[in-house]
Parts: sequence; C-alpha cells; structure tokens
Amino acid sequence: MTNDLSSVVAALICLVLSVGCGSPAEQTKKTPKAKAAAPAAAQRVQFEVDGNTAIERIDINNDKRPDVYKFYRVVGQVPASGKTEDMKKVLIRKEMDVNFDQKIDIVQYYAGESGKEALIRAEMDLDFDGRVDTTRHYKGGYISLVELDLGFDGRTDTWRYYQLTKTEDGKAVNRLVEKRRDTNGDGGIDVWEYYTRGKITKIGYDTTGDGAPDRFKRLGKKKK
Repeated sequence: MTNDLSSVVAALICLVLSVGCGSPAEQTKKTPKAKAAAPAAAQRVQFEVDGNTAIERIDINNDKRPDVYKFYRVVGQVPASGKTEDMKKVLIRKEMDVNFDQKIDIVQYYAGESGKEALIRAEMDLDFDGRVDTTRHYKGGYISLVELDLGFDGRTDTWRYYQLTKTEDGKAVNRLVEKRRDTNGDGGIDVWEYYTRGKITKIGYDTTGDGAPDRFKRLGKKKK
C-alpha cells in the first residue's frame, strides 16, 4: 500500500471513528468544545424496523446509496406517534464503507443502555481487500488492545497493549505498555517490547522457540 493510500485510509478512519486516532503510544481523552457537525451531504436513506430490531441506512457522499449502516435493538413498543425519532433503541453495531465502493471496511460493536452505548470493538479493513487487518478493543472509551495484520496476509502478527494511567499533573492518559510481535510468521510471538510512559525501555526475544522471552535488551540513556 502506497504512502498516499495509507494517508487517505488513516484520514477516513479518523473521520468515522469516534475515539482512538491519537498517538499510537499515548492516547488522551479530549473533550471537544463543540460537537462536530455531520457532513452536509449525509442523509438518511432508510430506517427499517422489523420486530425488536431496526436498521438505519445513511448516505454520506450523496450518491443515493447507503455508506453507513446502524443496527439497533428496539426497546419496548413502537411509540404511538409512529416517529422513529421517538423510538427507544440501543445501538449494537455500525458498519461503514469509507471508500464508497459498496463494501464494508469498518465494523464497530457497541454495548450499554439506550443513549449510553459505548464502543467495545472495531474491526477495520485497511487495504480494502475484504479482510480485517486491524481490530481495536476498548474499555471505558479507551483502547485496551490493538491487533494488527501488518503483513496483510490474513494473520495477526502484532499485538499492542494499552493501560490507563495518569500524568504527573493528574490528567488521564492511555499509554502503550507492551507490544508483542510474530516476526517469522509462524503464529507464535517471538518479540516482546516493553514501554514506560509511552517509550520503549526493554525488548525480549524468544531464541529457543518455547513461546517465552529468554533474552532481553534494555534501552535508554547510557550512564556517563
């Protein structure tokens, strides 16, 4: 994938994802001054209710074809007004076509009560080949684990673990604490990277093939 395509994909993903587009090593929870307005061209194509489920289809690029699909669980009875806006529903999944080729590129999964749904997992196809390349897991609005297929061969080869902590001035920050990698493509982890305050401090290697690090390299400033 070219650098230009990578930049476009990254921009599109940041546009449609609600969280997680900060630094890969450190994620802070920012509160915007005002909610960003929806694209002017975005409009509902259809809202369909079938028993206790509902689907909302949205056209983002105004080509009269849906690009975003929202799946809901309907709570209680359909309101007497008949208006879908008055319906109590819980968002359970969102599917998005970010390059407008009528194929789903991102799927987000939600959990929680109506109006309080939280993103718990996001699956993304970064090179538009129909396979998931990245899966992000969330806890409390923060990324907890990112699984990556950097070889784009259908196999996860990198795992990034994050931990919620606080900065010296008391602000909440989500930092990368460990990265695990499968460097030879055999399905087993053979390299472990350990981070402190978002910076790599130690690397572990599995030289015996038993699935555990047995040789370590420490990083940092050398003492004078």
